[in-house]
Amino acid sequence: MHKLRLLLGILFAMYVSSVTACKYTIREIGFSTLSRVTYTLYRVDGNASSLASQEALRFSESNVKTIAYHLKGKEDSSIADFVKKQNLSLPAYVLVDANGRMLSLSKKTTGKTVSEIVLFSSLQNEMLAELPQIYASVLLIEGRNYIENELAKEKLLKTCERIENVMPNMPKQVDEGPNVKVISKARFEEEKVLLWSLGIEEAPEHPIAFVVYGKGRIMGEKINFSQIKEDDVYKHLSIIGADCECGLDRKWMLGYQVPLNWPKKIRQGLTNNLGFDVDNPMILTEMSRILAIENKAPKDPDGVSFEPVVINLEDEFDDVPVVEHQKVEEEEDTVDVHPMLIYSLVIFALIVIVGVGFVLKKKRN
Repeated sequence: MHKLRLLLGILFAMYVSSVTACKYTIREIGFSTLSRVTYTLYRVDGNASSLASQEALRFSESNVKTIAYHLKGKEDSSIADFVKKQNLSLPAYVLVDANGRMLSLSKKTTGKTVSEIVLFSSLQNEMLAELPQIYASVLLIEGRNYIENELAKEKLLKTCERIENVMPNMPKQVDEGPNVKVISKARFEEEKVLLWSLGIEEAPEHPIAFVVYGKGRIMGEKINFSQIKEDDVYKHLSIIGADCECGLDRKWMLGYQVPLNWPKKIRQGLTNNLGFDVDNPMILTEMSRILAIENKAPKDPDGVSFEPVVINLEDEFDDVPVVEHQKVEEEEDTVDVHPMLIYSLVIFALIVIVGVGFVLKKKRN
């Protein structure tokens, strides 16, 4: 009798834990490759074009795809129009994001290689070194008012400290808390590509903040000065430490990425730190299924909800953003059963079977 009760207790505990357990956090999802290649770098020439193999190799571990693009026969393309309007001398380098925004790059004025301009600014190097270990990073882009800049910085530092104080109560522990990175007007030219990727092309009137986590992902969107003074940054940072199975919007789980290199040594160190490989196909499939769970209780700051979809992994890898964008019709969602649900049902069935057996045995006695 005692052993039977013990077995029932263990099975019930397993059932409860299987229902309530959350395997990944938003931060861990943020390290995955569950998103398309974010940027494409075109080397544009008149008749023929090529990208030096050594230069192209420097982008092979980043979220930037390189393409040699010759204009002959493509005079009416958006790339050709951009080169013409910008009056760029050939060969020209054009960086395109997933939304079709374009940025011309010049090696002559900077004296740097294209890869250094796109991927290896001072701030990008800091992010690459820190993001695998820290909770998140808050980018503060200074405005034109010194007092506002100082107020924003002080508020962000206090917010990061506040998050660090509650981190021990979060589902997963992280080595270091969030930090603040300040981009002053003097650093605008050096961080031109990074700022452009955030939609910032000139010094803003008032301070702006972005929360960056995981593999250079943006949590939500830009946070203006009035929102900085409120608790918006705290809300954004709080989401990063939440369970990925909390019904949160995919918009907040797979945020937009900044251009960032992600070499093998970083990936290996991250695997050792997390205890699993975020790029493993089985892990990615499981994450994809989790992200497809219907959002019944959105927990993002704005309460915005989007219809979730199951991610097709084969379509997500090595995809090149199309410059001439066309509206794509949404496909109907497929019904998918989460493995955790199956596991829970099996455990529940075992509890029922054991319970029925116990009752029958008692009646016989």
